[in-house]
Amino acid sequence: MTSERTASGSKNARFRLNIRWLIFSSLIVASVLPLLGLYKWMEKSAVQKEIAYVEENHLIIAKNLAAALERYAHDVVAVFELTIKSLESTEGPDFSESLDEFDLSFVALLDDKDNVLNEVQAVSKSTSQRLSYTQIEELRAQASINPGQSVFSGIVQFDGAPHISLGRIVANGKFAVSVLSLQYLIELQKSIKFGALGHSMMVDQNGLVIAHPNPEWQASSKDASKLSVVQQMMAGKTGVAIFYSPPMQADMISGFTFVARTGWGVMVPQPMSELEARAKASEKTALLIVLAEIAALIVISWWLSQLISTPIRNVVSAAAKVSDGDLGARVMLSEAPVVISEAQLLGTSFNRLISNLQADQHQLTAALSAAVEGERAKSSFLSVMSHEVRTPMHGLMGILELIKDGKLEEDQRHLLTVGQKTAKNMVKLLDGVLQFVKLEANAESSKASAFDPAELAQSAVDLFQSLAIKKGLSLTTSVSHQMLLGDPQMISQIMLNLVGNAVKFTKEGQIHITSEFRESGTGSARLIISVTDSGIGIADDLQSTIFKEFVQVDSELARANEGSGLGLAISARLAQLMEGKISLKSEPDKGSCFQLDIPVTLVEN
Repeated sequence: MTSERTASGSKNARFRLNIRWLIFSSLIVASVLPLLGLYKWMEKSAVQKEIAYVEENHLIIAKNLAAALERYAHDVVAVFELTIKSLESTEGPDFSESLDEFDLSFVALLDDKDNVLNEVQAVSKSTSQRLSYTQIEELRAQASINPGQSVFSGIVQFDGAPHISLGRIVANGKFAVSVLSLQYLIELQKSIKFGALGHSMMVDQNGLVIAHPNPEWQASSKDASKLSVVQQMMAGKTGVAIFYSPPMQADMISGFTFVARTGWGVMVPQPMSELEARAKASEKTALLIVLAEIAALIVISWWLSQLISTPIRNVVSAAAKVSDGDLGARVMLSEAPVVISEAQLLGTSFNRLISNLQADQHQLTAALSAAVEGERAKSSFLSVMSHEVRTPMHGLMGILELIKDGKLEEDQRHLLTVGQKTAKNMVKLLDGVLQFVKLEANAESSKASAFDPAELAQSAVDLFQSLAIKKGLSLTTSVSHQMLLGDPQMISQIMLNLVGNAVKFTKEGQIHITSEFRESGTGSARLIISVTDSGIGIADDLQSTIFKEFVQVDSELARANEGSGLGLAISARLAQLMEGKISLKSEPDKGSCFQLDIPVTLVEN
């Protein structure tokens, strides 16, 4: 856009829009944005299709694996019970080879005092070790709940390795026990592989790992019961879940189910990154198609803008020459295969007008009359043209303005959110510095009003709850509800600083907010709010410095969390403005407890 003087010669500036670029940019905006929206939809759809495919197939694999384990458990129980009958009979068959085939180390028949009455051992697994008294009693108690059935225990340590024991109550107070090796289950787990890192995992009824690709988890019977997907398997549920896997250090998607006969859990997880990688291939194809369409649209838009704007520019050029007295000027009519009929008609009419003016010039009177008429016609033409061109132009500008002020698409809002998040930390630092300067200059004062400390504490919990959940922390409050008179804005800011620091410097465990209301006989009262965490703690020699500005106990951790070192300094100054104080109790690696102690007044009714 350029600036020029008006026709009257005034100095008022006006903006001139190049019609070719206006048409071109309008066509591009109207065409490219929907294409980009289509690409974003295809991008999202590709990931969703991958997830839907994996959900269906992983659940099928998990159910098939559970069915195989169900059959295996049934066969093991059958061999176990046949061996028991053999031990009860003096001439029963020898099942030592069958025990070896189904990974049973031995089957022993015990009396009510756990003395061995009879026993048979597997051929290749002869051992003198026996289950401990505690293990037998726990197994006997489990079997007594299901009399007449063979029961599977959770993982037990036997002969230096994880095993599963079997038990069954036999007539006359006798009790049969056996020990099952995990070899078959481990081999079965190893056979389930898909993708680059897709695998299977089995846990016992207590959530202990039976078989897992991580040898350390498998050898130590890792307790995985805290994983949400394992808890669902232990509860006898079947489905598909997305969760974070500590050994894989990645978000996983998994089909899961359980083995009804034994209570074992079975899951087949796969990293979400593999699904995203497969989706990327589809996205690349879609991107190439969209880019090709955009390139074609650019060429077509440029051609259309030229097709529309060139005749208008030719008329303007010819009109400029005629206005300078060159009656021989004519509008150059296009001979291209495709033309705008209205533009051609305009050029033809303009040329005819100039020809008529030129023919009448030979006679003075006729020329003068023709000149007057031509001037009138020219003025009328220019007036009409001005109105007819400016009106749709203003309409188009209004439409563009409406589009600009209209609702934003989700992708546009996402881009706006990313920009806001990028500036968030800089704004935080700036706000902190500005507030600290105001506090230094005593430009802030405490303003008392009624407030509920429980609501302020809950607001702090709500603000940091999502971050705490991401870090696996428990963030809770037990602040009592009561109406007090104080400065809720300053109290809230202090609580946000303390809770934010607790979440930032706590790697695992919990953060809890409590309160204490102390009344005195003089009518005054004090509110003590405590924020206790299980974080890194602070050494005694550093506790006296943490309330100074720009001081950070663990600078490396603070940089990782984008800390400024102003939060506690500001909190201490705010507490002083309310005639209160902030104190600290802390031990390294055991956590910290910050206490805000301020005077308040109880609001009656």
